[in-house]
Amino acid sequence: MRKLTLRSLAGFLGALAALAFSVSANAAVVLNDSFNYPDGTLSGQGGWTATASAATPIQVVNGAVQLNTSGQDEYKALSSPVANVAGNSLYTSADINVSAAQTGDYFLHLSNPAGTTTNFFQRLFVRSSGAGYQLGLVDTSGTGSTTTWGTNVLNFNETYQVVVAWNFVASGTNNDTFAVYVNPTSAVEGNNTTYLTHTWTSTSIAEPAQLAAANLRQGSSSAAPTLKLDNLAVATEFSEVVPEPAALSLLAIGGLGLLACRRRA
Repeated sequence: MRKLTLRSLAGFLGALAALAFSVSANAAVVLNDSFNYPDGTLSGQGGWTATASAATPIQVVNGAVQLNTSGQDEYKALSSPVANVAGNSLYTSADINVSAAQTGDYFLHLSNPAGTTTNFFQRLFVRSSGAGYQLGLVDTSGTGSTTTWGTNVLNFNETYQVVVAWNFVASGTNNDTFAVYVNPTSAVEGNNTTYLTHTWTSTSIAEPAQLAAANLRQGSSSAAPTLKLDNLAVATEFSEVVPEPAALSLLAIGGLGLLACRRRA
């Protein structure tokens, strides 16, 4: 039997990695931010820019952003705008930990163009519900705009990965659909249970031709939640924001083997 060498194991790991991620070879990650910045004001770090001046800027605390009940909002341009093309989708993922909620306001959305103060889309909400909270989603504002709320109550002070899928149906016809997933476990979108689904409701504001930025928002003092947000990502494939656990496990096992081989060398 041929002896397993460091070089052969490294080659195996390379092939394994290529196989694990080949399904997303044509996917694009247009924003990926883990907020590993020094504690302090987010604005000016990692491409984040204030949407407008305010007394309370968003803060970075221990590698996450702290969103409060009022203050300054921030946006970060996507590496390239994503066009609204029928049949394609856009996925926004973030880890959130909500410590308090009120009557309901949104804290995360997409926009076009970058830096706009009005064209806010895919608005993700939090409202209080009993001893916990619920997530909600609305396409945008305007006539007929209606927020869809999930029914499952989530726990305060617990971290959840939340993924929002925006499915482009036909640009300009106000029929795009959305789905929200909480703690998805499979890189195949259809294998996960939706937390809520939503279809475009605004009749006075049309679907945008493209999306150009992600936005963090500190809402109204009487309605907004208090939360920490981390690991924000925007991509054109679900598997880019929810990697396949089995593939990651194989890579981890291979990594342990590489470490053991190095120790014997």
